[in-house]
Amino acid sequence: MLPRLSDPAPTLRAQPDWHAAAQWLIDGCVHLPTAAQRVELLERLCNALGDTLYPALLGVLCAVGERGTRQAQQAVAGALLEGLCSGRVPSGGRPAWGASSHRPEAPGIRRLGPVEYLCAWYAQPADAAPPSAPAFDRALRSLLGMVSAAEPARMLYCDRLRAAADDPLSGTLARGTRDALRRLAEAWESDGSNPQVPVDAFLQALHGSGLQGLRQWQPARLS
Repeated sequence: MLPRLSDPAPTLRAQPDWHAAAQWLIDGCVHLPTAAQRVELLERLCNALGDTLYPALLGVLCAVGERGTRQAQQAVAGALLEGLCSGRVPSGGRPAWGASSHRPEAPGIRRLGPVEYLCAWYAQPADAAPPSAPAFDRALRSLLGMVSAAEPARMLYCDRLRAAADDPLSGTLARGTRDALRRLAEAWESDGSNPQVPVDAFLQALHGSGLQGLRQWQPARLS
């Protein structure tokens, strides 16, 4: 059942069941008969969560990328592809670089899709605490791997990232973040088989060579 706009605003549990939420999304993307309905499913989920809980949508998508079968990943990536083609990518609001407010109605808010939102959240923390370096590394790999399950989605998303990187006027993304997004897009476009390659390209552009120890971590759920 799709969430209704009249439903009460959801709250995030202390220990969210990402697996169950991901399965719900997968079931919808697999069984809904049209691409428009699958995009509507993503939009309704995004709208129900709102900007404050948009990272929860990232958690669901990451669970699909990390635990879903290839068929499941293709189904969700296909819905994102339709969103990319129709300009209806489920997006969250990020404030302009240096702004202190994270309110959706505040000036300087820009809508960012899952990949660029996660990158901006890590590179430019605002009100919400950013993911740790290991959590970001794992989450971005999961997202890129899921989108790469549908080749046209990967290529269109690379175009989207380049457009974000080439747009300094909104003030949402700092120059360093935009440069790192451009490197990510270039590496991801060249090779979609190993998501670690574009993740490393982003981190190297953002942090330079100061990545010693980044790989020395134990897998942990994205918080």
